[in-house]
Amino acid sequence: MSGRPPLLAYFGHHKCASQWLAAVVRDVCARTGLREVGMSRIEDSPDVSSLAEFVARTRPDFLLYLNADFRQVAGLGPLRGFHVVRDPRDVVVSAYFSHLHSHPLDTWPGLDEHRRRLQAVDRREGLLLEMDFSRRVLEEMDSFRTGRPDVLDVRLEDVVAAPEQRLVEIMAFLGLVRPGQESALDRLAGVASAGASRAQQAAGNLLHRLLRSAHGATRRVPGIDLGEGRPFPPRSHLGALAPLARLRFRRRRLDLPSLRAIVRRHGFSRLADGRQRGAEDPRSHYRKGVPGDWVNHFEPVHVERFKRSYNDVLLRLGYESDADWDLPSSR
Repeated sequence: MSGRPPLLAYFGHHKCASQWLAAVVRDVCARTGLREVGMSRIEDSPDVSSLAEFVARTRPDFLLYLNADFRQVAGLGPLRGFHVVRDPRDVVVSAYFSHLHSHPLDTWPGLDEHRRRLQAVDRREGLLLEMDFSRRVLEEMDSFRTGRPDVLDVRLEDVVAAPEQRLVEIMAFLGLVRPGQESALDRLAGVASAGASRAQQAAGNLLHRLLRSAHGATRRVPGIDLGEGRPFPPRSHLGALAPLARLRFRRRRLDLPSLRAIVRRHGFSRLADGRQRGAEDPRSHYRKGVPGDWVNHFEPVHVERFKRSYNDVLLRLGYESDADWDLPSSR
């Protein structure tokens, strides 16, 4: 029987602050000597057929599954993780502005066409288009009910309301927090672990660049065929092959002041170039940063369409208790 600890994992969804939470996790991993590997969707890694196979190949200590599909998670072995959801109405509004302005087009085939459609209509029609376009995201978020005691379900709204408190609770659930002040020896170990983590990532990136360069060069040599059907290994796979991947530092736990400092380092105002939460920049990836913004953008036509398409999702996730919800009367 292997003595390796269970896989740690973050399960996120599109427009549920996944980039922010992933950045916090990466910082924690750098300080604790844990190797993190990110995955958006399984189809983005064509040489594996399942998340379990991806984990077996990349061998992470901490998996960041940013567009989590419960069917894939169910196939994993022992783990300890957390799963974050958001009010589906806010997901639609956030996705509308992101897909209209800020989300990179080169990472999402088909988004360029959707963006052109959004740019051709007003906001009222655009939000209706977005409800259809974001169907997969909302269905994945709805279906992700593990019923497992080793996965902590978290609402993004709770994290936004008290980031330090909630993220401390999450990391404590994962076993990565200890009480007390950090000693000088702990700080030294943290610096060594972070340095090794950065060196390991750099080694994997260098190996990836060298192999990709060689792959491109040999394909241009007449008479050499590397096989059209064989996909090039992604960077996450090559990182596991880097020599430093074999160096396993003992898993450390962060003291509370160090963890809180990490959370503050990833505060909204820093990510949004000095803007405070609530100050909106429609073209920024970090547009506004407040929950419940859907009430400022939904009109009766949006409420009607959303109820028809996703009311069951809203009720199951607990964001409404009455199927006959509506816009606030004071709006």
